[in-house]
Amino acid sequence: MKSLGPFPQGFLLHSFLGSAEMVPEFANLGGYFSFSGFLMSMKASKAKRMLKAVPFDRILLETDAPDALPKSEESEPLQPVEGDDASLNHPANIHNVLVYVASLLEIDKEEVAEASYHNAVRLFSY
Repeated sequence: MKSLGPFPQGFLLHSFLGSAEMVPEFANLGGYFSFSGFLMSMKASKAKRMLKAVPFDRILLETDAPDALPKSEESEPLQPVEGDDASLNHPANIHNVLVYVASLLEIDKEEVAEASYHNAVRLFSY
């Protein structure tokens, strides 16, 4: 990527779980960092350090449904999928990812949601 970049239009790092040390180089190349329920499987201290390294104008949220089923928090029950497979993720569970990311960043979930929306519009608009 270094030899071809930077990428002024941006590029997506899908369901990012890399280290905090990787973030600056990807961001300088034009990377946007998308977080799914897989983030909740990381050690919280590592996830927090990595999230805090991501520029706020590069944060995106995703469900990765039907994969990346987030952990259920008591206040945020998981949306079930139709059928018998409890391991499948539902798009409505993006709210769990939002709440988790906001808690690690120690900011309001509305602020994270708005940033993710604006970042997605910027990245995916032509």
